[in-house]
Amino acid sequence: MASDRLASTLMTRTSDRSRSPRPAASAAALLPRGLRQRLANAATAGLCLLAIAIAWPRVTRADAPPAHGATDAVDSPADLLDKPARAWSFTRWIDVKPLTLEGLRGKVVLVRWFSPECRYCQATLPSLEKLRKRYAAQGLVVVCVFHPKPVRKVTDAFVRDSARKLGFTGPVAVDEDWSTLNRWWLMNHPDRNWTSVSFLIDQQGVVRWGQGGGEYHPSSDPGHAACDARHAELERTIRRLLGPATAAAAN
Repeated sequence: MASDRLASTLMTRTSDRSRSPRPAASAAALLPRGLRQRLANAATAGLCLLAIAIAWPRVTRADAPPAHGATDAVDSPADLLDKPARAWSFTRWIDVKPLTLEGLRGKVVLVRWFSPECRYCQATLPSLEKLRKRYAAQGLVVVCVFHPKPVRKVTDAFVRDSARKLGFTGPVAVDEDWSTLNRWWLMNHPDRNWTSVSFLIDQQGVVRWGQGGGEYHPSSDPGHAACDARHAELERTIRRLLGPATAAAAN
């Protein structure tokens, strides 16, 4: 009898070990209801965070331009280079008589859109003021164009104060409804990332240099090497357009 009971016990335990493990859901069912709900909420939150982490690089690339300046092909000004500058129709000018492209023939003209909250403009406008003063006598005109973000009515005092705080004292135009910015840059290109764009126009009214947004200025900081290179390229182009005497004097 004892041997029969032992054999029966061994067969039962062996049979139990050969069964499939109990499903996790059945094990979870043994937990108190409140604890099960907290675990379910934590799992849901974890999945949401994982989804955000996976999507975040794509979101930031789409919504925020790269650091310092335009690098994407969509922000290239190539389609405007070596072509006549498009007409501008600014809302008004601040403290100067309206300037026209026709009236500026014979001058080299640098145009830059800016807004006061733009950190790239804060870094760039002081260098534009230096270029303006350095080459004004040789025929360079620098125009900074205020475009409000968001589009709205702005006073002359606000525009004037914004330009002065950014270090620029030259001619300032107001593109209040972005009409010229759209005509020059955004029209047919809704995926462009930048509005703080710059163009250099020669004495015949042809665009010879462009920068698709961001900052450029002299810098010895390795982190701003691209800014320094863009500024150097711009200044070389200004000297070349102003003529051999200007280029020779700069060298």
